[in-house]
Amino acid sequence: MNKVPSIILRIIIILSAGFSILVSIFLLPAGGAAIAENLPGLTFWRYLIVAGLYGAVACFIFALFQFWLLLNGIDKNGAFAAKRLRAIKFSAIAFSILYFVCAMPIFVLAAEADDAPGLVLIGAFFDLFPIGVASIAEILEKTVGK
Repeated sequence: MNKVPSIILRIIIILSAGFSILVSIFLLPAGGAAIAENLPGLTFWRYLIVAGLYGAVACFIFALFQFWLLLNGIDKNGAFAAKRLRAIKFSAIAFSILYFVCAMPIFVLAAEADDAPGLVLIGAFFDLFPIGVASIAEILEKTVGK
């Protein structure tokens, strides 16, 4: 009965990783082309923006892998590994920084073009969510360290 939550979490990890890989394969190149088409002044910047978003996806997948290893450790000996939590924390911070630098300008420009300030709030939510994950990982890391 104790294995059911672990199996459900593993399924969620697999689905999240698959979805992020599909997004990085199909949507990020199309998004770069849309940036070049709709914002001709940012034609050169699209490569940097798309590269940064690929970096954010890599950080996300790395965090999922660390979470998978954390689940393995919990299933084997029932203990958290502080180094896994630290890796998840730093990966979430790196994701947030890359997302803020690369994706938030797109949300701001789209909000200005459509006169819809709610788009910036949506982008801010996606940027601040990993900071919450990093905070939880920090609290768990301090708890495990005691």
